[in-house]
Amino acid sequence: MSKPLVSIITPVYNGEQYLLETIESALAQTYKNFELIIINDGSTDNSVHIIRPFLKDSRVIYIEQKNTGVAAARNTAIKHAQGKYVGFLDQDDLWLNNKLEIQIAALEQDESIALVHSKQSFIDSHGNAIDYDWVTGASGYCFEEMFKKNRIAVLTVLIRKSIFDEIGLFNEQLSGADDYEMWLRVILKYPVKYIDQSLVFYRFHDSNISKNSFKMTILEHKVINTIIFEHPEAYNLVGKKAVRARLYELNHQLGGWYSWHNQDFHQARKHYWLAILNCPFILNNYYQLVYCSLTKQLRKSINWHLSKVKTIFYKT
Repeated sequence: MSKPLVSIITPVYNGEQYLLETIESALAQTYKNFELIIINDGSTDNSVHIIRPFLKDSRVIYIEQKNTGVAAARNTAIKHAQGKYVGFLDQDDLWLNNKLEIQIAALEQDESIALVHSKQSFIDSHGNAIDYDWVTGASGYCFEEMFKKNRIAVLTVLIRKSIFDEIGLFNEQLSGADDYEMWLRVILKYPVKYIDQSLVFYRFHDSNISKNSFKMTILEHKVINTIIFEHPEAYNLVGKKAVRARLYELNHQLGGWYSWHNQDFHQARKHYWLAILNCPFILNNYYQLVYCSLTKQLRKSINWHLSKVKTIFYKT
């Protein structure tokens, strides 16, 4: 019985620092029937020189394109992929050498599941293990759980390529959270399987978009609104109360980010108002909306008086 081909997709944009280790972790898989598709997404660093020696391996496919973002790079690779299954290995992360072997067995055993994912371990920029609490474990028809929070790490996923033929490619307008939107679309139709075993290493470093909580919240907000607009059946699956709770949470967070961190009170007002519309009984949002509607001078005066009150309170 022939072993199915797997397409490993590695988008690269100025990834010279960790790229060598990443490619080596793909080529070290105990499951050997794969192709490694490396998409150079307009890199301006030394990435191409790191990739070039690996092109002697017939399994390595190299494609260059103008910089259009990670979602577009993944889509380019999927269009070229010949595998029955597709996995995602970003330029700074690592796979354990038995990842494909374990996950292919799971997919071959149960043809009803669209994808399989797993736990992940975490390392710092030097490759040292670190503790980080990222809740995963989504399994079966888990749209309601995933709607509340993404529980599937793209690095851990192995998915049937036929799924992309049915539901489409990654949404390039959501690059950075395109994986979350994709999993929501998948789980609307199919169950998924979770393997309670760490099969990958996710690397934390200064350039991780996932470390930018503000940007990730903006992207999550766009994902949820996209899903609700394009897939109204989501209301039936999770209920209006859960939809409103999720929209409230995201808009409340964004109101805080825009007002306190960015001093963009126009955007802050917009998100506090949306928070109120979705959950009108939390009084603090009304206070924040009024505060953001004041002039700069009035806000400065209020802050000064509040600081004096706090000083007196702490002294007593």
